[in-house]
Amino acid sequence: MRISDPLKKFGIKSLVSAFSYRADGNMSLSLGDTADSLENRRKFLSRIGVDYRQLITAKQVHGKEVRYMAEENKASGALDYEDSIQDTDGFITDRKGVPLAILTADCLSVFIYDPVNRAIGLLHAGWRGTEQDISSAGIKAMSDKFGSRPADLMVGFGPSIRSCCFEVDKDFKSNFSFGLVEREGRVFMDISAINRRQLLSCGIKEENIFDPGLCTSCSGDFFSFRKEAGSAGRIISVMMLE
Repeated sequence: MRISDPLKKFGIKSLVSAFSYRADGNMSLSLGDTADSLENRRKFLSRIGVDYRQLITAKQVHGKEVRYMAEENKASGALDYEDSIQDTDGFITDRKGVPLAILTADCLSVFIYDPVNRAIGLLHAGWRGTEQDISSAGIKAMSDKFGSRPADLMVGFGPSIRSCCFEVDKDFKSNFSFGLVEREGRVFMDISAINRRQLLSCGIKEENIFDPGLCTSCSGDFFSFRKEAGSAGRIISVMMLE
């Protein structure tokens, strides 16, 4: 079954949450073949009720900076990469009609919903951001800004490279105490498993985390930087309160 809404299982009303597939085209305005990127965005986002001209994107830097977005931030990076929010890897908002976006090609997108305070968060978690515990930073930002309680939050994961394919250097063992798998003397990393563990440590309930189990490297359904390097396009993950 094709999954594109990682929060669908929770039956949330008046919320957009979705990620694209390779078949939807490259969504980046700066990486891969960008000739059709704006039209790709327009087509994909129109299907989920989002105006591509209002999109908020970030200049992602593999850090853990999470910023609050409101109406005045709409259209940041929507039509020009240089207009994106600087040095940011996560967004939160409690404003309706404010579309948040993260772009990935192997990194994990983390969708967070607070049903009590009607607020959302969207994070970009590559291995560097995961090492800095961006998931915890996102939960803290929502707690500080909205009074969100971890036990109330619902979380969904987008596709990412997984331990079946993501081989890393052996010295990663000193950086990650869990989420690494050894096979035949080689070390592999599971970004989603590490973020799940970090979220659980924050107080998120196990049953409130949904992982679709999609590997960007195994599957031809997604772009993969590890496989395609500089030619890789990007899929888009989007959240918006309606």
